[in-house]
Amino acid sequence: MAIRTSVPGAGFSMTARPKHVLPVLILGGVGLGISIVTEVVHSRLATNPGYTSFCNISANVNCDVVMGSRHALLAGVSVSLWAIVYYLTLAAVTVALARATRAQLREKLALALVLLAAWGLLFSLYMAAIAFGVLHAVCALCGGLYLVNIAMFPAAWRLRAQVRLQSRRQAAAQAGRERLVLIAGVAIAVIVLAIGSWEVFGRGMRQADIATIKRLRPDFYRWYVAQPIVQVPRDGGHARGNADAPVTIVAFSDFECGHCANFHRSLDSTLRRLGPGIRVVFHHFPLDSACNQKLHARFHPQACLAAVAAECAAEQEKFWQYHDILFDNQQHLDRPSLITYATRLGLDGPRFSACLDSPASLARVQADIATGVSLGIDSTPTVFINGRLIKGTLEPDLLSDAVTLAGAPAHSQ
Repeated sequence: MAIRTSVPGAGFSMTARPKHVLPVLILGGVGLGISIVTEVVHSRLATNPGYTSFCNISANVNCDVVMGSRHALLAGVSVSLWAIVYYLTLAAVTVALARATRAQLREKLALALVLLAAWGLLFSLYMAAIAFGVLHAVCALCGGLYLVNIAMFPAAWRLRAQVRLQSRRQAAAQAGRERLVLIAGVAIAVIVLAIGSWEVFGRGMRQADIATIKRLRPDFYRWYVAQPIVQVPRDGGHARGNADAPVTIVAFSDFECGHCANFHRSLDSTLRRLGPGIRVVFHHFPLDSACNQKLHARFHPQACLAAVAAECAAEQEKFWQYHDILFDNQQHLDRPSLITYATRLGLDGPRFSACLDSPASLARVQADIATGVSLGIDSTPTVFINGRLIKGTLEPDLLSDAVTLAGAPAHSQ
């Protein structure tokens, strides 16, 4: 099949050869197929805590870790479902381009195709940054989509260039303009990637602006500075971040506590924004009398076992990855699910299962609880930001403001 058109006054005909259309359709078909498989895996992970996918290969090459995280959702819809819609849209635009007879319509469709391909490429770069920089895991299925989108952009570009070609006399000048546009597109992609990387990885605490906080959130400022400051031990627990960071957040938390999960999400957002300016120390304080001597009821009956499981993951140097999975799967903290999560992370299964029944693991949890009791903690989450006591969770913007206030010199407050 060939697409022909006569350009008024040009005295020639232009043919959009199938070899320019087929690569886009083939790549779109491959992307659609991978997206469908990815959506199936994502759905099974969401509905069946015991499910382990075929691409759970190792601790670092693991689709289950990536697709089981909160980053696998966009506006409450799975990213893989968005991908299915994306590739169907690409296919529809390509078919419409192949069938169009008017030159102006073809050029508009070709431009739309390039813009779609550019969006797919940029989104792939963003998701790759999340996988590598935040989750520290590679998803083989996602990697396949990255490759498809990398190849899709030049394929769409070549198709657009062929559609726009009007005469051999204009070819050289057109190629020069095409190169300029391509260079500009690459430059924009680099800028967007740099901005995204800054947001994901952080390069230091942003400039504190106490005056702005006082002006925009005076009630929060007054509330925050009125909270008591407590001497909190900096040792024990599980720590991440620079030991010399200007702000240390010590959190006593419960994996079955909904407010703790909200705080976890706020903290994750704050860490992405403010980077290495924060050190985080996590302590267990499950609201479950099975291990917490301060309580007389099992408010969260799976919290103790979940805390022990996190200690078992820490024994194999995967505490923080396992910590994230537990908060993302609060409705499924039974023993089989806990073992499944360990498998997803590539942990030694028999060693992990034996650890769940080890008195030493429980003792580590109870040591955290004893520290919390000595500090008068009776609810979760209870957080100390440079020693300042905060009970309950804070929204991401407020937590960022609290970190800014905590890191500022005392005289500036």
